Amino acid sequence: MAIFCHTLSSLSLKKLINPSKPTSTFTYINLHIRFQAMNSISDSSSSSSKVTCQLVPGLDTNEKEYILDQTFERYTSKMVKRNGKGAAIVWFRNDLRVLDNEVLFKAWVNSECVLPVYCVDPRVFQASTCYFGFPKTGGLRGQFIVECLVDLKKNLMKRGLNLLIRHGKPEEIIPALAKDFASHTVYAQKETCSEEVNVEKLVSKALRRVHLPHSTGRSTSQGSANSPTLHLVWGGTMYHLDDLPFSTNSIPDVYTQFRKSVEAKCSIRSCAKISMSLGPAPRVEDWGCVPSIEQLGLQPQEAGFMFCLHVSKGMRFLGGETAALSRVYEYFWKKASGNCFLMLKTLDFLKIYKETRNGMLGPDYSTKFSPWLASGSLSPRFIYEEVKRYEKGRLANDSTYWVLFELIWRDYFRFISFKYGNSIFHIGGPRNVERRWSQDQRLFDSWRNGCTGYPLIDANMKELSATGFMSNRGRQIVCSFLVRDMGIDWRMGAEWFETFLLDYDPCSNYGNWTYGAGVGNDPREDRYFSIPKQAQTYDPEGEYVAYWLPQLQELPKEKRNFPGKLYMEQIVPLKFGNPNGHRGQDRASAARKTNYGGRGRKTKGY
Repeated sequence: MAIFCHTLSSLSLKKLINPSKPTSTFTYINLHIRFQAMNSISDSSSSSSKVTCQLVPGLDTNEKEYILDQTFERYTSKMVKRNGKGAAIVWFRNDLRVLDNEVLFKAWVNSECVLPVYCVDPRVFQASTCYFGFPKTGGLRGQFIVECLVDLKKNLMKRGLNLLIRHGKPEEIIPALAKDFASHTVYAQKETCSEEVNVEKLVSKALRRVHLPHSTGRSTSQGSANSPTLHLVWGGTMYHLDDLPFSTNSIPDVYTQFRKSVEAKCSIRSCAKISMSLGPAPRVEDWGCVPSIEQLGLQPQEAGFMFCLHVSKGMRFLGGETAALSRVYEYFWKKASGNCFLMLKTLDFLKIYKETRNGMLGPDYSTKFSPWLASGSLSPRFIYEEVKRYEKGRLANDSTYWVLFELIWRDYFRFISFKYGNSIFHIGGPRNVERRWSQDQRLFDSWRNGCTGYPLIDANMKELSATGFMSNRGRQIVCSFLVRDMGIDWRMGAEWFETFLLDYDPCSNYGNWTYGAGVGNDPREDRYFSIPKQAQTYDPEGEYVAYWLPQLQELPKEKRNFPGKLYMEQIVPLKFGNPNGHRGQDRASAARKTNYGGRGRKTKGY
């Protein structure tokens, strides 16, 4: 039975882009989120051919295009003028957007002609992870990136440009293009981790071997040598690197100290506004096509591009800037839903984000911005400005602040990767902690396949493999189980996440895993998440586990997380807590007394 219907008129869409004071209530929104979970469970227990996957964002094509156009219009300036000469190349990397892209902005301002380029690098799509040989990019994220590229190409063409797509290594492709188009400068976003930084160095070195004619438009400020230069631009964080009140070598190790310092001493730069027309585009005989997932050298996973045709549950994230801006609008401003019992209302999800962010089922318990942030399809500064616009037009509360609080965590891990370099990938982490870890393949396989015998662990791992996403709460729980209860090398978990997560980026992923494993910057080393306590607190009726583990649907709600012999055998005993006890109070209470109570920092799932 369909519990909601989703309706939206053109009039309501226009009204909500410039919203007035909300009329929704906390109770109504909680009912909406709960109805989504109920609807998913109801559908998943019916015919196996029933399609119940939820698109994120959940808007139709016309709505998304309207939101894109309106947002672009707000961030367009007629005052920006070009003052450069010659041609410039924009090398797109993890910044697959037009809005608030300083790389694109600087290239346009300092040239007469911009050539946007994306390199399909085999080291990204066809390589393996460092230690355990998992695919570096899985099919789910590969397809998401394909969609990001399709959307980027479309949005550039709307503004008079295009996207040149070439297959190969950037240090071979970019210098050749610079020579062919006599480009005086290559603009790209600066990265912080060693693999990406090494590619930057190779590109810069190769550019120095290119000799350009003297009429390339280079100004004296761009250097006297007649070779193109690589100009790296900081981006991807809410706070700019140059605005930090400390050097990268002296960034505080403790997040709270970092946050308080930047909040007190730093301001956030405004989004870069750019001209509506970015042309003319250079003459290119063959711009190239966005590759298919097979052309990337990846194997489509079950939940790939045709996700809704292959599986009957979970969320399907749409890649690209258009989807990203639509999701911000949907979560902050619009989300209009209703059913036969409740009147149509505006559901104010941002208003109660702090209260719902630890949910696990459905698209609206959290913002779900992280996949687009990781691909660079969404600017964190744009989110900041939308939060401030919301606070001015509706209200400011703990929830609006908490969205920014989470973005500061993301910034923190990016800056920490600058400070500690490759140590975030090493087994001892930034603090070089010595600890004996197991690499038992049987135990690890049970974890990654969702066959541990613990429904809360298994459900989360099955969601990850099916959708490329896992809730913030779920990431904490499965990390704790792997490293604390199983004693498995945390890098195996981190690399498995690297393969599957849509929102993977090295700084956040490895920063969070070192944190969860007790080898990062957290002064509390042995943080333990008790499965019984987590289940009772965050999935008390077993809705989440029953959704992903259909065999539990027929059990009484109080048994779904604690099924005993009605489910598979448990692969290992828990370090603390009795999973089959009614309340799990015995050893879980002891765990809380020894700082293992499941409280602490979150991993990033937004």
